[in-house]
Amino acid sequence: MPNWRKAASGVLLLLLAQPAITHAQSRLDPVVDSLPMGNKPGNPTYEVPPGQRLISPFGERPAFSPDGRKVAFIGKSYGDAFEYDIATRRIRNLTAHTPHDGFLRVHYLADGSIVLLGPHIPAATRGATRNSTIEAFWLDPQAAGALVPLKITVWEGLATSRESNRIAWAELDGKGRDGPTTTIRSGTVQVRNGTASLVDVKEVIRSPGCMVEAQDFLPGEKGLTMPCYHMSEADREHPVTEVISVDFATKTITRYPTPRNLFGELEGLFPDGKHALVECAADRALGMDICILEMKTVSPKYVRLTHIQDYGQWKYGNPVVSPDGRTIAAQVGPAKVIDAGVGLGIVLIDTPKSF
Repeated sequence: MPNWRKAASGVLLLLLAQPAITHAQSRLDPVVDSLPMGNKPGNPTYEVPPGQRLISPFGERPAFSPDGRKVAFIGKSYGDAFEYDIATRRIRNLTAHTPHDGFLRVHYLADGSIVLLGPHIPAATRGATRNSTIEAFWLDPQAAGALVPLKITVWEGLATSRESNRIAWAELDGKGRDGPTTTIRSGTVQVRNGTASLVDVKEVIRSPGCMVEAQDFLPGEKGLTMPCYHMSEADREHPVTEVISVDFATKTITRYPTPRNLFGELEGLFPDGKHALVECAADRALGMDICILEMKTVSPKYVRLTHIQDYGQWKYGNPVVSPDGRTIAAQVGPAKVIDAGVGLGIVLIDTPKSF
C-alpha cells in the first residue's frame, strides 16, 4: 500500500483523465460486515490452518512462474530475490551472483525470464527510494547472467501478461492540484541474443484524481485491473480504496464497488478474469485478511478467505493466483511493520472449490 497523501478524501474517480466511466449501483450484497480482532494464542506464521502450508519462514511479495511450478519472492525489502520449486521444495537465491542495491519486487514474464524492481541509485531514505528511484531490471530465466536495465522508473509493482512479454507499470508524476498523480504505461520486453529491451511503450491512462498502480492484465490483454487510492491529509492511515479496470481499446474505466466500511486493496486476478483477491480489513493498520471479490459492477460479492485476524494484529498481504487458479500464494506477518509490503513468510493456500 503506498504511503502518499491526497488533498481530499472525497476526490471522485470521475477525475480520472478523460475516459468514460461505467457507473455501478452502490448497493452491495451483505458479505463482509466486519473483520474483528481476536486474541487467539499462537504464532500464525507457523500455525497455518488446513489448506495452507508455509513454504518459507521469511519473505514477501510472491509471484508464480508462468507454468505454476515455482514461486519467486523477495527475502526482505531491499534484499535478494528467491525462487521456491513446488515439486522439490528447494529454494534458490536468484540474485546472489550479481551486485545490486536490493530489490522490492520480483516478477516473471511469459517466456520465463524475470524482471526485478529495485533502486539503481538509492535516495536519502527508504521511503523516498521506494517512491522515486525504483527501476526495472531484466534477468534471464536461469538467473545466471547480469542484470539488464529496462530504463524505466516504477512506482509500486508491475502487471505482467500471461500471454506475452507485455508489462504495465505506474509512474509517479509528482503532486498536482489534486494531490500526487500517476500515469500507467505499457510496453513489451523484447528478448534477443541473451539481452532485453523495452519496446512499444504506450501511455494507458493518466490519473490526477486518484493514485493507481498496475495490477493484472485482463484475459486476452484487453485491459488492466488497478487499485485506486484516495488518501486524506487528515487521516493518512485510512485511505479510501476502489477496484477499477481500464479497457485498452476504449479507455473506459469500470468501477467495482467496495463496501463503505471495508479497506479492500485489489491484488491477484483469477485466470478467468471473473474474480480477484483483495487485501481486506476494517482497519489495515491493525490487521488484514484476504477476501475474494466477484468482478461485477452491480452488487459484487466479497467472500472472506482467511482469518488471521483471529490472532489479533496480524496480516496476509500481496496474494497472487497460480496460472491454473488452484493455488494462492501470499505473504504473512505482523501488522506493525517498518515499511509497507514487509512480510515474514510465504504461504500457499488451496483455492476453495466454490466461492
